[in-house]
Amino acid sequence: MTGDDEILGKVRGLPGVIRAEFLQPADRERLPELTTPQAADNQGMREVLGRDQVICLFKDRTFRPPPEPTLLLLDSNNVVVGREILNDSDVRNPENRRTVFLGRKFVLYVTPGTAGPHRFVLPPVRFPELEGLPRVHRTVSASPDPPQDDYLRRRLDVPFGMELASILVGFDRRNA
Repeated sequence: MTGDDEILGKVRGLPGVIRAEFLQPADRERLPELTTPQAADNQGMREVLGRDQVICLFKDRTFRPPPEPTLLLLDSNNVVVGREILNDSDVRNPENRRTVFLGRKFVLYVTPGTAGPHRFVLPPVRFPELEGLPRVHRTVSASPDPPQDDYLRRRLDVPFGMELASILVGFDRRNA
């Protein structure tokens, strides 16, 4: 059986991970209360907190880039009309729509007839490092909203002012 120590050791051993701990039930109950109404729709956080186990990690700039975009712009029909660009070669363009770049890290897909209003979404993101472990499945990660990050820093005694970011990783236990 894959034990909690093995899972936590795997996360702690990843390059760029400064601190990693399992969240306690009280933390998991508190985090949804700290969402910001003006923030993007953080679907990733809802999925992570819906898993059996949740790990909070703090990472520095040497941590690997995300495997897929962490920010999307959706129309009211949930059609992706914009997304984060992960690297210079990452300009996937579904249906060859005309594109407009907003800086170097975001692209809009010009799509006639998109339905408004539009909203920014923080989707769940794969966390491949845990996907192959026995008895661990449905692994997903997300970035918390700023008030949630502040709470986690205080709770896990991670200093403010350091260039660290928090990520939550949730997964379910698979029975034998």
